Amino acid sequence: MPSHNRKGVSLSERSYEAQDAAPHLQIRAIAISAPECISGYKSGRALNSTDPVSLFNACRCAASLAQRRKGAWANSNWGQPQKKLRENFLLMYSLDDMHRLENLIQASRPNILFIGAMTLCMPGAVKCAKLARKIFGDRLLIILGGRHINETIYLADERKRSPSLVKHHRASPGRLIREHEIPPLFDVIISGEAEKLIAEIGELFSRSQQSPATFIAETLDTKTEGRWIADFPRIDYTLVSDGIPLKHDELPSVVGTFGITASFDVFQGCMTSHIFSDTGPGCIYDCTFCSERRSIAGNIQEIQGAPRRLYNQLKETVCTVKQDHPKKRASAFVEDSIFLSGSPVAITQLCQLLEKAPLEIIFGGQFTIDQILRKKDLIQRLAKCGLRYIFIGLETLEPEEIGGLSKDVDSKKQTWKDRFLQALDFMAANHIDCGCALLFGLGEAHTSRRNLLNGLIALKRETGQPRTLSANWAVQHPLRSCRESENENYLRWGTPEGQLLEYFHRFGEASLEYPLPNTSKPQVGEVKEIIQLLNEFEATDD
Repeated sequence: MPSHNRKGVSLSERSYEAQDAAPHLQIRAIAISAPECISGYKSGRALNSTDPVSLFNACRCAASLAQRRKGAWANSNWGQPQKKLRENFLLMYSLDDMHRLENLIQASRPNILFIGAMTLCMPGAVKCAKLARKIFGDRLLIILGGRHINETIYLADERKRSPSLVKHHRASPGRLIREHEIPPLFDVIISGEAEKLIAEIGELFSRSQQSPATFIAETLDTKTEGRWIADFPRIDYTLVSDGIPLKHDELPSVVGTFGITASFDVFQGCMTSHIFSDTGPGCIYDCTFCSERRSIAGNIQEIQGAPRRLYNQLKETVCTVKQDHPKKRASAFVEDSIFLSGSPVAITQLCQLLEKAPLEIIFGGQFTIDQILRKKDLIQRLAKCGLRYIFIGLETLEPEEIGGLSKDVDSKKQTWKDRFLQALDFMAANHIDCGCALLFGLGEAHTSRRNLLNGLIALKRETGQPRTLSANWAVQHPLRSCRESENENYLRWGTPEGQLLEYFHRFGEASLEYPLPNTSKPQVGEVKEIIQLLNEFEATDD
């Protein structure tokens, strides 16, 4: 695969208010989150966001430029009030949503289509791109990104930033196009940090005459901030950034750019924002079943400014809710895999900011069981500042049955179950609601699943906690150089039509086709029983 590197004059280094020439093309962009299922609709009982948060994050710099009337994005269809801006973004779930995409395409007449895809969404991404190509042909620039791309197009060593060192997993869309396993649907495939890159691509697109992808490939500067790879499979061309770090303190927030429309049930009617400390792309732990684990996603970054970033977003949330939803109260959920990466120093600094200038907001975030028990003083301090909800990954009550958990750091002191119960009591004593993520398909016996759910049902009846459960069935992801996935192209739907698909609409992530290695595939009868127990858990609210 030919690959290239180039140094040039980055548009991001110039003032967007004084470009060399007026844009030739008006940007008309839409962004979609590709569907993960072949048919059906997500159950209202599944714990899922209604916002395409990952798309918002990736596109926030471009959208902010549009709203601030900067550069080529100023004249785009994104230069609109937040409510109208959101109409250009679509969160899809299954192919039953294709009519929504077709309606959006016909109404917007886009010349740029951004597609975000998780691993189970790749068949859907291909379907969406085919539909767009059928309508617009090569007049449309199609850009693909998302976690699946991050896991399939990568550098083995981030310090060695040469295009010749880019690796392509068997499931890399760039490789699949070159090997003619899928049509040449995607013009640009982005792996890595895309915030500045997306904004830059739009600027270059507006100045292209013919063949925008070729012009972008030949003009895009590798000094554009962020650690990214831009693959151009239709012209067999690859660029790798110089790795200049993003300045997260200077990036616009999702709240300020896209506003707030969500309301999490656990916050009892409050409007809920999604906020980010931007301390890293994944988790600080390394559990083998998790696609966000440290060895795959990467390490902590820019922790120093993280408390101030979170505080500012909490403040933005309060202001936005007062302006757009004056009869509602404000809440926020911190989308970090671990709240402020679990840093005691960073959490203390956030508490200091909230204590010095209190905000009328309640919020939630994710901690591990052992972090809660080890940081009781900090959790109590956060609770006094508005922490009302903690979401924990419980997975199982018997870690030894599934080969252990990286985050099970205090296993020699007490059992996982005993520490969970202790953490639950501590949260309840501090008026903090608890939500739990359950993960099946890790190699556990079905009796263990029943015991887990029956135990949680009994707990909720006795104590009212945990408040919510999120059920998932473990999926084997590409995970870059993962041996178990090395021959899989992920072009099959995760679960085919049938009864099991209907049941999986109740789950967060789940798949029949891609179980973890050395585990049995999910069985219809077992999944049905799990759903019956989940229903029983929820019925305790009645």
